[in-house]
Amino acid sequence: MNTTLALCLCASALALALPQPSRAAEPALPPGAVALVNGQPVSRALLDELARARNARSPQDRARLLDDLVNAEIASQRAQASGVAARPQVRAEVELARKTLLGQQLLRRMVAEMQIDDSTLQARYRQLQPELQIDSDHILVKDETEARHLIAQLQRGAKFASLARKHSIDVETRDRGGALGALPATELAAPYAKAAQALQPGQVAKEPVNTEFGWHVIRLNAQRTIEKQPFEALKAALHTEIATERLQAQLTQWKKEAKLTVLKAP
Repeated sequence: MNTTLALCLCASALALALPQPSRAAEPALPPGAVALVNGQPVSRALLDELARARNARSPQDRARLLDDLVNAEIASQRAQASGVAARPQVRAEVELARKTLLGQQLLRRMVAEMQIDDSTLQARYRQLQPELQIDSDHILVKDETEARHLIAQLQRGAKFASLARKHSIDVETRDRGGALGALPATELAAPYAKAAQALQPGQVAKEPVNTEFGWHVIRLNAQRTIEKQPFEALKAALHTEIATERLQAQLTQWKKEAKLTVLKAP
């Protein structure tokens, strides 16, 4: 027998002779608990309810949720020990969060149970119009005189992007040479959208346009009409839209029915 084989056989025999470590047993927990944090149990009932609420079905999802609960319990205990939980402003925030959450859960249940028939959804779908998208650049300044001066420079051959980077007060588009990109016309200020629609691609408006933001020098890049999607593709969104409107109406009605006494200047 060679030396290597002899050593292997000896090692195997020694391993068999030594007591084998037992598998780790499940930790002892109080009935109905899934974890203990400094002696404070985290209940299985709480884990199950949160798992249902968050649709956590797989073992991995439940394990992550349990870890969240353990972390929350640790932080809560630290907050209690440090005295943070006793501060009036913290207690006020906790109470507001509790009431807000209760209200949100009620509204979610109402949406889930709300019956909106297909005829109502179809009627809302028929009201939808094709969407006009406008791709434009702009230079935003504070006064009309400066805007007209910039238009004059552009007419003499100045570069739009260079003027935008130097003069525009719109910090979001300035570094992009004034590029707003393609946006639905409904998302643009009405005077801006109207002026942009009247232009040809590549054309700069001859007159500055005033909106609540200031004075715009506008250049149109392109505009196109996007047809609405098929009914089935929008059905869920239409349901949510109508349900939200009904909920808002219900909240308004509840407020009217409530007996309110509110300070005008609290």
